[in-house]
Amino acid sequence: MGTWRQYYAPRIAEIIKNNQGKELKELKKILQKANPGQYGHHKKTWANEYMIQLGLSRRKKIKIIKDHPKLF
Repeated sequence: MGTWRQYYAPRIAEIIKNNQGKELKELKKILQKANPGQYGHHKKTWANEYMIQLGLSRRKKIKIIKDHPKLF
């Protein structure tokens, strides 16, 4: 299956595609109602993914420092 984000992403893209032309505020309400998760991390993952797909947020990038000593 992969991650919850990989599972939610195509569903979110389909909802956005089906509701093109609507105002951002209305589209966000539609996406919030379509949220399948009832609990913390599911709701947060869903909300974070649709904000990224709407262009209102960005994914975090992890910086890798080459000369940094490894912890483990």
